[in-house]
Amino acid sequence: MSEFISYLFAILVIGPLQAEVSERLQGVPSAEIVHSGRACIAAEAPRLLQRAQEDWAWAAANAVGVGVGVVDPVTLLAGQNADCDSLVQVLSQRGVAEGV
Repeated sequence: MSEFISYLFAILVIGPLQAEVSERLQGVPSAEIVHSGRACIAAEAPRLLQRAQEDWAWAAANAVGVGVGVVDPVTLLAGQNADCDSLVQVLSQRGVAEGV
């Protein structure tokens, strides 16, 4: 059952998360931030999948939240490593600047 939960979480959260980060990084002039974004996803996607396997309620709540647009998938990356923290900070600032 936990593999099924991981599979659904990967489809409903990890895929959109990767797409969201890629989309938001379009036009970012800093290669360092783009590299941080890639490193963050590479490090955190497995951690998020592991958490989804261990905590089905968390996985379901976030999958639904991301699916309906209530949860910004990028917020799932905050607080785990320096690459993710700098990425979330930059993307949050860009969102505010662009009126998102």
